[in-house]
Amino acid sequence: MENSFFNKQNWYDDLCEYYNVTPDVALELGTRRPNRKPNLPSSRTTHAVSDLTFEEIWALKNRDSEEQIFQFYKDQGAWSAFRQVVRHKDMISTHIDLLSKTIRKDSTFCEYGCGVAPFTYTLLQNIDQEAKLNICISDVDCEHFTFGVWRLQKLINTRCLFNINLVPITVTPQSLPQYPEKLDTVFIFEVLEHVPNPLATFNNLASQMNENGLFCENFIKHIHDPNEPSGPDLDSAAELRDEYYRTLEEKFDLLLGNKPISQPNQTRIWKKK
Repeated sequence: MENSFFNKQNWYDDLCEYYNVTPDVALELGTRRPNRKPNLPSSRTTHAVSDLTFEEIWALKNRDSEEQIFQFYKDQGAWSAFRQVVRHKDMISTHIDLLSKTIRKDSTFCEYGCGVAPFTYTLLQNIDQEAKLNICISDVDCEHFTFGVWRLQKLINTRCLFNINLVPITVTPQSLPQYPEKLDTVFIFEVLEHVPNPLATFNNLASQMNENGLFCENFIKHIHDPNEPSGPDLDSAAELRDEYYRTLEEKFDLLLGNKPISQPNQTRIWKKK
């Protein structure tokens, strides 16, 4: 990666353009704090959301089925678009470090549960303009995924990255995505704790990866109060966490990071056996 284009782009530029807000408002809307109720703007692809906490949006409807859980990510409007851009704006060096250890030339890269696709965005900001790469990004139907696809395509056009093939794939309830090419590198960052069945998600991805493919993952271990609703940190995901890691260790070798039992929330790189 050439690591030179990033300085030409402010972290807030795409948010300001897409949602017609100022940089200060973009920062305010994306900064986490307890019990906040941001006035999230509408866009051409979503509705405005105001005077609701994240937890209150979750509680607006039953979230028992996959369809109801997936609907939450549409109900929240632009909440996660702002939150994820702000969350990742100071993580560029981490992104570049992980990408430099995993991305191969002329390969297929997948960012799963990508939201605004922060790793793909950093990759496209810094990649050599002559590089060839197939990129698959996957998430449920939601505003942050729609915004993420838009800003990636804008960046591809701005940088004239003619050899980049971007393939957005929407994940639907009761159906796991199939990819047009075997995957060489998969990133799944702060996702599995929100997935109804993380083991099935992993097995689907692993079955579509090439031998010696690289899997960069974390699975945040949340401690839930049994007297409180779990929200989007799903109980079903937490229940399958140990089995997920047992299966991962059977199929992959750990290349970077510590064993999950010692560092539960660490980001790790694995190599398919």
